[in-house]
Amino acid sequence: MKTLGVIIACGKEEEIVGGTDTAFLTLGNMPMLGHALRVFESSDVIDEIIVAVAKERIDAAVYVIKRFGASKVKGVVIGGVNRLSTLRTVFAKLPHPVSMVVVHEASRPFVSAKTVGETVKSAKRYGCAIAAHRIPDATKLAPKGMKVARSVERNAVWAAQTPQAFKFDVLEKIVGSKARSVKIIDDESALVHEPSEVHMVEAGDGNMKIRTRRDLNVATALLNAKLV
Repeated sequence: MKTLGVIIACGKEEEIVGGTDTAFLTLGNMPMLGHALRVFESSDVIDEIIVAVAKERIDAAVYVIKRFGASKVKGVVIGGVNRLSTLRTVFAKLPHPVSMVVVHEASRPFVSAKTVGETVKSAKRYGCAIAAHRIPDATKLAPKGMKVARSVERNAVWAAQTPQAFKFDVLEKIVGSKARSVKIIDDESALVHEPSEVHMVEAGDGNMKIRTRRDLNVATALLNAKLV
């Protein structure tokens, strides 16, 4: 049984502004999708890769895949507006069974092979593992407006990242769920029950997500300074 890497390069969360797909913006000497592909291609724990893109980006994705010799890529699928619909499409097109699925956002170009490996290792043990970063600052919870409801103990809060790895049967239950509101990246724990647990893997703050032009400028500066 193989481990499948799914690189998400579409959807509202993968745009800097409407209609601008982060995965195809240039970072350094390659598009952001190329950075993610390079890491997954070189990873010892990833056997195959599927890339999910918007319909109008299929040709661009194929070009990037060929340019960087990503031989592990077994397919390019048209993704949906959210993670759940995209993963349902991936599941419908699986050519054969897999044992593990690793989901990663192309907008996190600095993911390391070590993080991918540790996430898969933890998922094999716990059922589900997510890359994350412990927030060292004092944190306040304010669900309504600016009024603090309560303070959260320092170092008790983590920022969820990707990659996120799942045993196939665990993710299959989530994808097959009728709960349309579940966000795979943010709220995977809502549908992951015992004996499976959600285990976090410290990936550091360097595993940043490119959400804005400023983020892209910061990432470019870090890359040029060889700090990542």
